[in-house]
Amino acid sequence: MDHALDQLTDEELSCWLAFSYLSGAGIGTRRIAALYEKLDSLIPVWEGTRKVLESLSMFTPDMIDKFLEKRDAIDPQKLLEEVRSQGIEAYPLCHPNYPFRLKQIYDAPCVLYVKGKLPPEAFDYSIGVVGTRRPTAYGQRIAKEVSAGLAGSGVLVVSGMAIGIDSYVHRAAIEAGGKTVAVVASGVDQCYPSSNKPLYEMLVSGEHGAVVSEYFPGVKPEPWRFPARNRIISGLSHAVVVVEAGEKSGALITARMSFEQSRDVFAFPGRIDSPTSIGTNHLIAKNMAHLIVSYEDVLRELNWVASPKLSDKVQVVELFGREKEIYELLAAEPLHFDVLCERTGIAPGELSASLTMLELAGVVSRQPGDWYSRENP
Repeated sequence: MDHALDQLTDEELSCWLAFSYLSGAGIGTRRIAALYEKLDSLIPVWEGTRKVLESLSMFTPDMIDKFLEKRDAIDPQKLLEEVRSQGIEAYPLCHPNYPFRLKQIYDAPCVLYVKGKLPPEAFDYSIGVVGTRRPTAYGQRIAKEVSAGLAGSGVLVVSGMAIGIDSYVHRAAIEAGGKTVAVVASGVDQCYPSSNKPLYEMLVSGEHGAVVSEYFPGVKPEPWRFPARNRIISGLSHAVVVVEAGEKSGALITARMSFEQSRDVFAFPGRIDSPTSIGTNHLIAKNMAHLIVSYEDVLRELNWVASPKLSDKVQVVELFGREKEIYELLAAEPLHFDVLCERTGIAPGELSASLTMLELAGVVSRQPGDWYSRENP
């Protein structure tokens, strides 16, 4: 469905916005995407007569009636002007900048609205971090630690900008010098809750990340929109971390959606008598989530390793096979070359070559006497 940027004219983009804005006609994203695939444009669909729409064989008579009735109240060009006047980017499903992982989910948004700075490569390594709106001191501390650790390792941290865990997550990522994205249940021009206005301003400035939504600017947050937006948090992420969650926490909805989208789920255990840990403990007990005690556990499980760049910033290096095996052996303490040979069963020449690659990646250092240890992430 990806098309060149120069093929997406303003007229085409405005039609995508119009379909995104349209409601009550029963025309969902999957139907819109199928129409675009069939015609290579939504313009003839939006402007089509009843006869044209019937010829497409993709609408019921009732859909056509409702569409024609509601279409007259929508001016696609004005929608585009409104979005641009607020400095908001709008990426339709066919746009090259639409996040690839989000595009793969069953019910991907028709259009993703973005306020802030969000280059496509930002999602090369992304983790969702969610939790209860009423965290304990333990939950607050864990949220800060895991978010700061991930962000400082070059991972984009995704959350929902709600009060509680989400807010701690975004702030910790920013303080660690990393990037974070807030998925909101309203238009990206709306700040909810109002207490997060300073955080919202930091995100929409583009310096620290962005605020994203499937809803057109001006849409107010409604209770039913929050569970719907959770699928976007998990859809944008390689995996989701649940910090602290009660028995009926919205974070558990995100975890469930992660399963449906084939994402890994991680959870921090909590006290068995703590109401805010019932959800996370249940996920772990039912083997629905990997038990973790630090952000390093997440990186390790995903085969991602924090490593310094030449610019003194941090990137994520993916390890596989022998190199991953060697790196994991060095987790507890420095090991001598001979011990590594013995434990891995790798021939000295091959081991030496693998260690050299790990040194060049900046994740392992060689000490005097042929001792090897992990670099501090």
